[in-house]
Amino acid sequence: MNQSLIIFIAAIACISMAIYWFLYTKKRATACHILTPNGIDEGEYVTIGGIQQFLYHRGENRDHPVLLFLHGGPGSPMLPFAQDFQFPWEDKVTVVHWEQRNSGKTFFANDPQKVTPTTTIEQALQDTYEVVSYLQKKYNQERILLLGHSWGSILGSLFTIQYPQMVQAYIGVGQVVNMFENERIGYEKALECSRQVKNQKDISTLQALSPYPERHFSDAMVKKLMKLRKLQGKYKLAMQPSLQLVMSVLCSPFYSLKDIKYMLMSDVLEIKQRAILEFLFKSYDLNMVTSDYQVPVFYIHGEDDWQTPYSLARTYFDQLKAPMKQFYSIPNAGHATMLDQKELFNEALFDIIDQIKH
Repeated sequence: MNQSLIIFIAAIACISMAIYWFLYTKKRATACHILTPNGIDEGEYVTIGGIQQFLYHRGENRDHPVLLFLHGGPGSPMLPFAQDFQFPWEDKVTVVHWEQRNSGKTFFANDPQKVTPTTTIEQALQDTYEVVSYLQKKYNQERILLLGHSWGSILGSLFTIQYPQMVQAYIGVGQVVNMFENERIGYEKALECSRQVKNQKDISTLQALSPYPERHFSDAMVKKLMKLRKLQGKYKLAMQPSLQLVMSVLCSPFYSLKDIKYMLMSDVLEIKQRAILEFLFKSYDLNMVTSDYQVPVFYIHGEDDWQTPYSLARTYFDQLKAPMKQFYSIPNAGHATMLDQKELFNEALFDIIDQIKH
């Protein structure tokens, strides 16, 4: 077979795959349109914190409670995966995905060089305040439900403590309590797993990271964090890209090819979230903030989550005080609880929604 024929066949294959992807994605987008008279299915850019930030709204009835999804990372939107877990929620709440400063569609709508110096914990909380205020006015609702996942659980907890009058209830998923202890326990578990299977290469790699974590956050610490996450993913201790997740993003009805480019920039984007990561490693400990909440608090936590260890979340939750509280343990689920055990997660979420309605 000559070279020209090989190139021609390869080109045809690539074109065919591109056409299939385009048609499949369009079909998927059409199939998930919300058509109820009082429903909503729209994306928009809103001026938040002086820059354009992206919100996506979906729900069967605008009069239902509004649930603001605070994504993890920092810098890891869940909107491109929403089609895999969210549709059943939309019968009960209006779900709003907010792609935060220097994240997702918001990243591409602004100049990263100007935004990066403003990406701090203080600004993140101010942005959250402005988003919640915007949603209160848009939906004419006095209080908003907050669901925080991973980094979003830090943002959600701190916001709920500071502005309880704006929050109907707080739901923590993969709740982070103490970032330093979080990483220490996750590191020790990865080392334990590598020793159990006697993988000397992984043992050596992990031992080379010691001391881990470090209070002093540096470029070296960022590299250590990336190496640890890779090994944690290998031992199913942390969320890592899989073929299924990659295909889900590629066929997402909510992300374009340009948006997908963002998902390939994670190593660069970790640096753009540097100020927040430094705060988390040096200072963040929810135990030292408060254990007294003025609104209902619910945790949904995977029992096999070692990225945000189950034990830390459980211990803190048991001693916190709130008008109403409940902890939902999800077996055989890791950090991405809503993806790992969709039905069990939804049962927990719907129970929460039913409780706060009554």
